[in-house]
Amino acid sequence: MKKISLFLASILMLVGCASGQGQEQEESLSNNQTSADSSENTEVDPYDFSEHLTISFLTTGSPVSEENNAIYEYIEDKFNITMEWTYYDRDNFGEYFNTLVASGNVPDVWRFGYNDPKEYIDWAERGILYDVKPLLDDYPGLNDHIPEQAWEQLNPPGHYFGVPEYRLQTRNMLAIRQDWLDNLGLEVPDTIEDFYEVAYAFAHDDPNGTGMNDTIGFSSIGLFDDVTGTAWRGGAFGLARDWIDIDGQLVPYQAQLNELEEYIGFMRKAYEEDVLDKDFMLHSDWRDANDRLSMGIAGIEYVNPNSVHRKEAEDIKEIDPDAELTFFIPPAGPDGSRTTPSRPSYFKSVLYSDMSEVKARRLLALFEWNVTEGYEITRHGLEDIHWVQNDDGTYEQLDKWDEDEPSTIGTNILRPWNPLHKSYWWLGEDFLEELAGYYETNEEYYWESDNPNLISETDLNQGAQLNAEFEQILTEIVVGRREISDVKTAVDQWLNNGGQDIIDEMNEQYKVYNEERS
Repeated sequence: MKKISLFLASILMLVGCASGQGQEQEESLSNNQTSADSSENTEVDPYDFSEHLTISFLTTGSPVSEENNAIYEYIEDKFNITMEWTYYDRDNFGEYFNTLVASGNVPDVWRFGYNDPKEYIDWAERGILYDVKPLLDDYPGLNDHIPEQAWEQLNPPGHYFGVPEYRLQTRNMLAIRQDWLDNLGLEVPDTIEDFYEVAYAFAHDDPNGTGMNDTIGFSSIGLFDDVTGTAWRGGAFGLARDWIDIDGQLVPYQAQLNELEEYIGFMRKAYEEDVLDKDFMLHSDWRDANDRLSMGIAGIEYVNPNSVHRKEAEDIKEIDPDAELTFFIPPAGPDGSRTTPSRPSYFKSVLYSDMSEVKARRLLALFEWNVTEGYEITRHGLEDIHWVQNDDGTYEQLDKWDEDEPSTIGTNILRPWNPLHKSYWWLGEDFLEELAGYYETNEEYYWESDNPNLISETDLNQGAQLNAEFEQILTEIVVGRREISDVKTAVDQWLNNGGQDIIDEMNEQYKVYNEERS
């Protein structure tokens, strides 16, 4: 399996949807040139903060209190700005953002990444996004810190609509109840067959010693959530993450009949034999499945190795003080394939095009500071306020760190390019080294997509509905309402109702893409 450099080497920049559209798109984008172009012949101090500015931010997650927050005060003081923060539900962002555009209330900067990459391209073509490329030479810290391919991703040649954020693509690992294994005299599973045997034992052999039928093997978020768990199952049976190159043609997982029959057969058996969470089809968020582990119900689940020590491991100890988790690599499929959940890496902080160059420069200066000299401030906070160093060289977290959440603030501004940015000095060097090792291991099982960010017009218009109907049929097979032979029904329906058009459109572009690089 290919290794990836900085978790991005397998990601290629976007090419035009059709060969005849390239010039048209470039003309559209050329109308989106910002006032930054005027700076080319004008001497500008990129770090002139004399004018006070109010900057509005739109981000995800839980609000961070701004009252008496030492980090906010430090940043606002340093950059002579007032920051106004709004938080949104990432699941409904597309609809919410269109409302902001229609009402003229677009924020100065917002995070792109949880939504469809097609939206980013649409925003750029509509002139909503600020092209920061003409200004970047004045902020070398950003160029030095962020890989070039990250700047290019999703952007047409010559334009950078947004500042790339780091996103660890292969973060999560499978965790298993080691105490349950010990109680049943079992070993950590290595193959998908071993996995099923262990999961079956967890569901039926009373691993927690309660004498009750109160455990299951594993949970799931639907059938095709590649970000939070499908990978170790679907990938093990040879399914594509989304598209796979077979003999020079892109094939989507929806058309992989043989692999789908193997995967759906595995899930159907697990459901019939009470190994799989009976509510798997109702789960839409990673927390839904993850809670089964935290509640002491499921014996195997994906977790974030950087937070398990303060979440799942603590949660299950409240139920069972002897509970212990062990990480393990994805089980090998019939052909030896091992794949781990691989999250999208195209996150960016994007700026609204309708802003002054002065404001754009202030934001770029803030971003640059946040990933260079300010990095440890928006990771660990301020000395003697958020942390102290003890005489023995160890670090101690202070209560004010939890109150001010410096790390969350830094991430909300621009997530730095460091896989350990959410790990802290006071956790100790051993923990940090161990965590880095986990991430390095995960990288070996990266579930690669062979689609270089090509987009089908039919997929844009019909894909969501086609996929929902496709998964509905397969879910009915898993829960016993249809026969396994209906996997072909699902594939045929997807192809006949528009899926084949998607495949054809994608491969027309893929041919051009490969020819341009041959």
